[in-house]
Amino acid sequence: MFQLLKRKREWLFLLCVLIFVNGYSVSTLTTKPAYWYDEAINVELARNFADFGTLDLIVAPHTFSGKGATVGSTGYPVTVPLAGFFKMFGFGISQARIYMLLWMSAFVCVFFFVAKKLWGSSVAYYGTLFIASFAPFYGNGRSVMGEIPGFVLFLLSFFSFERKKFCLSGILLGLAIVSKPSVFVFLVPAFVLLGLCRDAAWKQKLMDLIRLGIGSILALFPWLFIYSGEIARGGLGGNLFNHFRNPYQEVGASVLGNISHNLGTFFQSTTLLYFSALLVLIVAALYLNREAFRAHRSIILLSLVYIPLALLQYLRSFGYLRYLIAAEF
Repeated sequence: MFQLLKRKREWLFLLCVLIFVNGYSVSTLTTKPAYWYDEAINVELARNFADFGTLDLIVAPHTFSGKGATVGSTGYPVTVPLAGFFKMFGFGISQARIYMLLWMSAFVCVFFFVAKKLWGSSVAYYGTLFIASFAPFYGNGRSVMGEIPGFVLFLLSFFSFERKKFCLSGILLGLAIVSKPSVFVFLVPAFVLLGLCRDAAWKQKLMDLIRLGIGSILALFPWLFIYSGEIARGGLGGNLFNHFRNPYQEVGASVLGNISHNLGTFFQSTTLLYFSALLVLIVAALYLNREAFRAHRSIILLSLVYIPLALLQYLRSFGYLRYLIAAEF
């Protein structure tokens, strides 16, 4: 029995963590965090796709908004599977949040095995325990949003990249970006830097980046098909550009005004202070142990590009900490 448990300790460990994550979540599944505006949009998008085959909001009886491509902040890799979940188990907030628990469970398992393969058992075990005790994991994960699903897809993309499966990595990267563009679009320059810093001939680097790009474009095809009618009407490209330039212009807010306000309140946020302190510790550890930098070179290079851009996205927002969740992980 002891030998059996020793051989299966990884699965027993994951089983215990999953029981804790799901058991802890079930008691307040529909109340913490409270059901809110952006989440409600994603739930309705999924319900309408399940009932009518249209990924859009209904704004009047039998009338869709015609702006489904820009109305939600979460993409089809999250909302379309949720539509299938509603088809199988019925519609409701409980069903939607249980669906997100499946994504959270996938996050735990994918992180554990990716970390074990890339960085060893110690990082896998301690990192998994860290995530399971990490409050933003629950605050962001239970809501029907794209941050947690997007990060699962990113982990798989990064693992595929490290295994030199560049087309598959690109597909998964594209799916991660579509899941939550405002959070994961900054992975694009980070992955490009990783490709350019690889130990390979320049011709090989460029070919691998082309494969990565082709894979990423393939992930957009379902989105293009779903919103083909909206694209055909024209103007969608301009709307997307204006949204990314300043998502808050419709309420009269300026990007510079948001940055100024968020910088002024930076040291009043316990979350930002906590992660600033943690970042200082990480930098100090890398300085004291140069071998650690070489061992984790890829993820460090990716972080050096991604984290500042994610911080800039947070600063230009209304102070939404969810834009930093991937950087925190």
